[in-house]
Amino acid sequence: MKRAIVAVICFVFVLAVPAHAGPTWREQQLLDLVNHERERTGLPKLEWNEQLAKAALAHSRLLAAKHELSHQFPGEQPLQERVGATGLRFNSVAENVAEAPTVEDSHKALMHSPGHRANILAKESNAIGIGIVEGEKQELYVTQDFAHSLATYTVKQVRDAVVTRFNEARRARKLPAVKVVADPRLAKSACNPDLNTDRMIHSLPGATALVVFSQSEPGPMPDDLRRIVPDHTLERMNIGVCLQTGGSNGFSKFWVITAFFGPAE
Repeated sequence: MKRAIVAVICFVFVLAVPAHAGPTWREQQLLDLVNHERERTGLPKLEWNEQLAKAALAHSRLLAAKHELSHQFPGEQPLQERVGATGLRFNSVAENVAEAPTVEDSHKALMHSPGHRANILAKESNAIGIGIVEGEKQELYVTQDFAHSLATYTVKQVRDAVVTRFNEARRARKLPAVKVVADPRLAKSACNPDLNTDRMIHSLPGATALVVFSQSEPGPMPDDLRRIVPDHTLERMNIGVCLQTGGSNGFSKFWVITAFFGPAE
């Protein structure tokens, strides 16, 4: 029997290919095998994701064309960038590739490799896309792309969540809520990869504090922002938020800039 060959990659320009209309029968077969392994260990099933499938299929076509296994061929973007190019919002991504005569053989080979098994059983992953391409000699080239897919939040939802948490923390200390200004200048700065906080605070006359942070999705206040809460002199918060997707690492993040002001002179 022909031996299955596998390779693994993990991280914490997709070729122009038609979008999947759901998995093919082979891809569905492999998806079922993967989810069966996860259920056996008490993990939730992975959801099929069309954007991951698009990236996986493009890569499998390259595997078949090159007749070799690799996670990045010359001229091809790294995994996280080609997944990011599909528009998927995510904060972790991993990939398995394999060559085998059958779907079952590819799955067995991947599960017997510690790195590939770890990707299949990763707790943080919630989505998968699979691309399977048949080679000239009927061998199967397989790509599995895994990710922790993020819910689609808007800039306004993230901004409102930051403001709500901050003012709730103020009220818990019996301090008045601060007034809030959605500041387009700060939003523009948040979209700039070169965040120079010294320059920013000097461009904001009267600002007493500036906090910059990033979040993949609305969550707890960062420590730097929490330390501002007890300041009884605060009256106003200017805030700007920018969603950055793709870029140098492909991961999606909301960058948030908050500037604080005391009483107006």
